[in-house]
Amino acid sequence: MVAVAGSRYGSPWPVSPVVRLVVASGGVVRVGDQRGVDAAVRAACPSAVVVRADRFSGPPAARLHQRTRAVVLGHPGLGLPPASALLVFPPVGGAPALGPGSSLALRLALEARLPVWVAGEPRPQGPGWVPLSLAGVPGWVLHPVQSSLF
Repeated sequence: MVAVAGSRYGSPWPVSPVVRLVVASGGVVRVGDQRGVDAAVRAACPSAVVVRADRFSGPPAARLHQRTRAVVLGHPGLGLPPASALLVFPPVGGAPALGPGSSLALRLALEARLPVWVAGEPRPQGPGWVPLSLAGVPGWVLHPVQSSLF
């Protein structure tokens, strides 16, 4: 299960080839219900698991927060297991220009120690990011750091 997050205004980096690579590799894609990157994912992958904000209660911002949380971390009440990785498609300007939803998704994935891939340039801030192209789309990957058992 691969979660996808990104800008409501779209991304300059192509979504379709990466999503198709996930599906061709036997993966399942999970995404939100917004416009922009979410809509591009749904168009490229009609079988995507779509988490709708209207499934949650509260004011609009709270519903969007809960929706993003369910996309990344899953939701037992909705029968959603945690994602195994997160793909992020930032707007023009790259990862520093992430909106609140994408920033939340990224933070949740990093806290859960999920592998994260961020499309495009510039390199995301922080140590450990290494270049990795997926389906010809340039990006950066951060693998979780495993803590030592001893």
